[in-house]
Amino acid sequence: MNSFTNNAALALSFFICLSFFSTLTAAPDITPLCERLKHPDLCFSSYKESYLGRYLPDNAPRRAIASIIIKIIVNNASDVSRNLKTTVLEGPVPLTPEVRAKYGLCDQDVVSAMKELDKVRTAMESRNMKSEKYDMKAAVGFVVTCENELKSVEAQLPDKKQFNEVVALKELLENVEDLVRLVG
Repeated sequence: MNSFTNNAALALSFFICLSFFSTLTAAPDITPLCERLKHPDLCFSSYKESYLGRYLPDNAPRRAIASIIIKIIVNNASDVSRNLKTTVLEGPVPLTPEVRAKYGLCDQDVVSAMKELDKVRTAMESRNMKSEKYDMKAAVGFVVTCENELKSVEAQLPDKKQFNEVVALKELLENVEDLVRLVG
């Protein structure tokens, strides 16, 4: 496997992890990869705050790295879903029925995105690139729908934190969608 491919896969695994550790021991140059993604600033900032690459061998297969990346995103999406439920839907702040319904729909969309990501991992294991791209596009679509649901009631939202988490999740998924195209 060539050096660029190794660096690209490793760099993406770094940028997906959010805020675990702030130091890296040996960091490859991720500039060429991040510049090719839809949200390069997110790639650079997340990369600086992550640690996953310390535990991946330089010669790890791209599919194995991508599978790890998707697991991390599913965990991130799970956190977003949990926050939507516990902080908002079950939280102490009273919500209008319309806002409560939008948060509920958004949560369902995030859960659907997680299911699509599981399909992406399965497709990667079977090397079904067409399915990978289709399922990744569906995952992004669900989170975009969630974002649009919240945007439609944005002025009524009690807190922008969950909205910002949804936007960040969408941007992470868009970057991974780009990566699937780049390394597929």
